[in-house]
Amino acid sequence: MVWPIFYKVDPSDVRHQRGTFSKALAEHEHRFEDDKNKVLRWREALSEAANLSGWHFPGGYIMHLILLIAICLFF
Repeated sequence: MVWPIFYKVDPSDVRHQRGTFSKALAEHEHRFEDDKNKVLRWREALSEAANLSGWHFPGGYIMHLILLIAICLFF
């Protein structure tokens, strides 16, 4: 089971790789110049994960998120 959790990031930014995701992936492309396929696979995996149904938490306390996840998993 895959359950994407988008904490302090908009799922559409991940899906379309824009905003901070675009910048970060561009930095990784530069860092892994010798293995551009690695970053391409990351891009594809991120887009695929962002297309799954998941939770979007735009902000707040991380402990609340962890507690909510634990409750959903164990009860």
